[in-house]
Amino acid sequence: MDLDVTGCDTGRQASDEFGWYIIERPRSGLSPLAHRATRFGPFTTEEECGVFLDSVKQIRRFSNSIFELRKRRERPYKRHKVEYPVRLCQLGTVRTLQLARSIDVSVSGARLGSLNAKLNLGEVFSLHCADRKAPFQVIWVGSGATEDEAGLECLAPEVNIWKLDLSELTEGERLRREVDRARTVQSRLFPQEMPPLRTLDYSGHCTQARTVGGDYYDFVPMAPGEVGFVLADVSGKGIGAALLMANLHGSLQAQCALGSRDLPRLLASVNCHLHKHTELERYVTVFFGCYNDLTRKLRYVNCGHNPPLLLRREGAIERLDATATVLGLFREWEGSVVETKIEPGDIVSMYTDGITEARGENGEEFGEARLLSALRENHNLEAASLLGKVEQIVEEFRSGEQHDDLTMIIARSR
Repeated sequence: MDLDVTGCDTGRQASDEFGWYIIERPRSGLSPLAHRATRFGPFTTEEECGVFLDSVKQIRRFSNSIFELRKRRERPYKRHKVEYPVRLCQLGTVRTLQLARSIDVSVSGARLGSLNAKLNLGEVFSLHCADRKAPFQVIWVGSGATEDEAGLECLAPEVNIWKLDLSELTEGERLRREVDRARTVQSRLFPQEMPPLRTLDYSGHCTQARTVGGDYYDFVPMAPGEVGFVLADVSGKGIGAALLMANLHGSLQAQCALGSRDLPRLLASVNCHLHKHTELERYVTVFFGCYNDLTRKLRYVNCGHNPPLLLRREGAIERLDATATVLGLFREWEGSVVETKIEPGDIVSMYTDGITEARGENGEEFGEARLLSALRENHNLEAASLLGKVEQIVEEFRSGEQHDDLTMIIARSR
């Protein structure tokens, strides 16, 4: 999330030079598929943020969440005060679920009024205006005097459903429009489903430091009862890292679609692709672990990534150390597979260095020791709740802005 976060002191800037955001931090974890919405906004004013908070705190989904008010120094997209009759329809159909009107619109979304039924945060609709339509997601809902209002983000801004004159956009707004589009595309590269496993409870989440980022995780169905856990960290930041992340995703998906279960051969092919199609200085650290439900065994190749931590039920620690070099940097690549058995009650924590390198007030890093302590103290929690607890502990430790993506997969043997 490229928020360029500052404090809430507005003395140095006019109110129209930034957009307000509300960031949610869960106290306890949720499944990664349910817990998508971590940023709400942009809002034009701090008061508009207050309207959101008054309503969202009444929703059970957010009852245990911590909310932070932040602002972005970029000028928000220009809003146009126009009233259009609109229809909210079920995606993929023309069935009208509700009629409303626009209050103000922009390239990135709209504020709607005259709603006769409350919308739910996170809901996605097909919004129709005249003969044009695009998918929109609810990012805030009103309360009190604005109970019949809601804010929606356009998930396909290139459709330009409002027929705005895009020639009026500043160069910065044009760039942000492209970046927002990239964010929408990248969000779909993270897991959209979780292949079921009988003996392993697992969860994953990525909190990006910018609008787009270079961390990547995935759950790949390899065979019936066998799931591949992928965690990767692309060198660099921003758009360049995001492009390489997308390249990695596509290459891995292509190889897995061929039914390859030979991890070194699969990753050697990915390395060849990345080396051929990316800049010479770019590379990716990757952990690829393949878990078998029947044998409870985890076969893995660690390509220069932070060693995942295997916390045994009785308290012993095993580090799943590197078995190969990074991907994309060298033409030739070789790796070896290591196998370990995951016993009931064992916990595997896979993470990127944004977790352990988060810095506190005195500049000290969060470190592996604090991560282990958090895992031990909360080892009885289910995977999603444990992951959420670790994220909360890291966030409470961190001082200042988030400078790196924070990505983690927690797997707990049943």
